[in-house]
Amino acid sequence: MIKRLFIPTQWSLGKKITSIVLLILIVPLASIGLLKEIERTLVDSLRDNLALSSQLIANGLVIQPDWFTESLLPDSNNFIGKELFVFPLGPSFVPDGYFDEWQGHELNRSTFKNDNSELSLLLGSHKNSLVISMSIVDDELIFPLMEDNGLSDSIEIEFVDHNGSYHYLLLEPTGAGEFAVKTIINSVAKNDWRYKAFWLSRSGGFSIEVKFPSGIKPRQIKVVHKDIDRQGAKEYRALNSSSIYDWNPMVWPSKQFSNYFENLKLKPAQRIWLIDHFGRVLASSGDLNTNKITFSRNSLMNWILSNQNEIVSDPRENNLHLDSEGIVRAMKGIASTRLEYFGTSNNAVAIAAHPVQILGEVKGVLLLEENVARVQVLQQKALLKMFGIILVVFVLVIWTVFWYVKRTVNRIKFLNNEIEKVVDYQGRISSPLQLSVESGDEINDLYRSFSHMSDKLYEYNDYLEKLAARLSHELRTPIAIVRSSLDNLSLNCSSNEDQELINRAIEGNQRLGEIINRMKQASGVKEAMQSAETEWVDINQLMERMVQGYQASFQHFEFQFVGSKHALKVELSIDLFSEMIDKLISNAMDFSEVGEPIIIGAKNSKSGTVVYVENSGQLIPEKMKKRIFQSLVSIRNTKQASGTNLGLGLYLVKLIADFHRFEVKAINREDGSGVIFQMSSDSKLR
Repeated sequence: MIKRLFIPTQWSLGKKITSIVLLILIVPLASIGLLKEIERTLVDSLRDNLALSSQLIANGLVIQPDWFTESLLPDSNNFIGKELFVFPLGPSFVPDGYFDEWQGHELNRSTFKNDNSELSLLLGSHKNSLVISMSIVDDELIFPLMEDNGLSDSIEIEFVDHNGSYHYLLLEPTGAGEFAVKTIINSVAKNDWRYKAFWLSRSGGFSIEVKFPSGIKPRQIKVVHKDIDRQGAKEYRALNSSSIYDWNPMVWPSKQFSNYFENLKLKPAQRIWLIDHFGRVLASSGDLNTNKITFSRNSLMNWILSNQNEIVSDPRENNLHLDSEGIVRAMKGIASTRLEYFGTSNNAVAIAAHPVQILGEVKGVLLLEENVARVQVLQQKALLKMFGIILVVFVLVIWTVFWYVKRTVNRIKFLNNEIEKVVDYQGRISSPLQLSVESGDEINDLYRSFSHMSDKLYEYNDYLEKLAARLSHELRTPIAIVRSSLDNLSLNCSSNEDQELINRAIEGNQRLGEIINRMKQASGVKEAMQSAETEWVDINQLMERMVQGYQASFQHFEFQFVGSKHALKVELSIDLFSEMIDKLISNAMDFSEVGEPIIIGAKNSKSGTVVYVENSGQLIPEKMKKRIFQSLVSIRNTKQASGTNLGLGLYLVKLIADFHRFEVKAINREDGSGVIFQMSSDSKLR
């Protein structure tokens, strides 16, 4: 019932596997396609919403033209020096020479170098007052009154305020802590306590913080560090923020813009920028990180969806100038939206740039950004709805595949086990394969084929095994009759020609009898293997005794035994093994050159025990190295064929070697002087 419910039994194996694969592929493909479509729709909707929001916010700035006028924005085209931005400082700021309150703006510090000195500036705004943070690298500090010439390290500040008035300040620190700032008017220096200045020693130099009086807003500034060192004669060096002839324009923050942005209710992962027509940032608010977004993910959702809560690399963060394709188009009066990818990050940001036009002139650009990771929140909601259905389908599909694969594997294993039961290690079929075969798929057809094949092979093997004995029994009497008749004819024959014919017939009859004996011998070896008993034998000692027997029996041949230093115990049948070696020795004597020794040896190798027989003489052609172990195959020439040879000797060697699980092969000597018959056993030594 289960088989018919899930997979029809009459289907072919190919149809079953194809249907399961297609069923598995449909689910993820459909899910991925649906999620991608949802994402595209959400991103398009996000861009449209950003475009509308940026337009509404820009329209709110259009009705405030005075805010751009009050921002004290210098014309960058008229200055060579570097622009210095004034950053808003927190309400708890206290000038003390330390940089703790400047941590968020340190990356925007402007640095100027000259010889061994270095001056870096950072400007801030605190309660309508300008604060300058200076860090000076100086290898030697000279304070006032330390030298008789009156020279000392000092800082000179020149600036033009928002009313166009010129000011000149002199800073000569006398030690750690607060010190007086001098105002120079008409070359006369006076202490001006409206300015607050603090000096702090640092490794390799010092730092100074100067707070200006409230209401004084410089539009241009120049800072000069006069460095005095003791190097032989008195040496004087000056280091200023730009060149001697250039002033640095200052860009002040706009309270109106900042308050306007602070009152905007931005969504999580949104950021807004206001940029003037020079690309300078006038105000910004928000961030692109998604920390405030509520992600209802569990561990499973985190595994399925990639987490993009944080922007890995934000090239616009803390930037004072912005320049991109959307901003350039907006400066030309064309609003646009686009997607941007930050570096190699997977995070995408949707951007809407809208021009702020007052009386037909573009005063600035409003840039609204949003992290596309917010779309994942909506993706989660859709995914959670689909996940339940997908989970059920996947469980059903996986269970079906598992059940079917397991069932198929079990059927194949069953067939393999049944075959191993009826086939021995020599490849003989001991009994017919008994399988209950039903109609079904290809595996059932395979069952049927193996069953029919095993029946035929069993009958054929049984016929072949009994053929030699039957032929020997049936031909023995006719051969004896022919032999006696030929002997009688030979006794009564008077003609030499007739006698020669009779002798040839007698010779052929003898050869036929020898063939029958050889076939009977081969059959006897097969029968002996069925009842042979094995035991653990030291093959060194066994072969050494055999070599001694060969030398005593065949004194006109020289035999050499090469044994192992250690005992080589192998499980084998002594009778069958001895017969195998006899066949190899007989073969070696037939081919060996006169006066050349026949070498018999045994050794241990990495794979197991190796037994070999070497003889000089005729080499074995490459194409015959495997065929010579087949029945009725011989490479002997006429001279060597002193007796009847059917090619059964090496065939019996192969049978006995297979019985002992030996791998037998023929190898020509490397010097071409003879042949090596080698038998390797992978049996473990005792």
